[in-house]
Amino acid sequence: MTNKKVLMLVSLLVAIGLWMFVMGSVDPETSQRVTGIKVEMQGTNVLEDEGLKATLVKPKMIAITIEGKRSQIKKAQKKGISAYIDVSTCDYGKNEAEIFIKLPDGVSGVTVEEISAETAFFTVK
Repeated sequence: MTNKKVLMLVSLLVAIGLWMFVMGSVDPETSQRVTGIKVEMQGTNVLEDEGLKATLVKPKMIAITIEGKRSQIKKAQKKGISAYIDVSTCDYGKNEAEIFIKLPDGVSGVTVEEISAETAFFTVK
């Protein structure tokens, strides 16, 4: 009975070791959903120069699905992924702008596969 338990423990340790080796050396392709990314506004200074102010209506937060090497996805999540809209060329009233995703510097081979919202709505007053 004791011999079986030792054999099972050794088998488990070997399996864990092999899994760690494969994850560390192979760096498999994977996809990951990232939530809670705040949509920021860029170009507000241009509007302020004209005495205007932009207010984001929706969405204020988005989620994306990214794909790439496991190590690069972890790096992107650790350094922070950002989303923004450019409001510098918008008109007075209700507007809609494309949401852009910016991956952190030093992250390569990661692509954005899906975005929960591709445009954002905002008002300029």
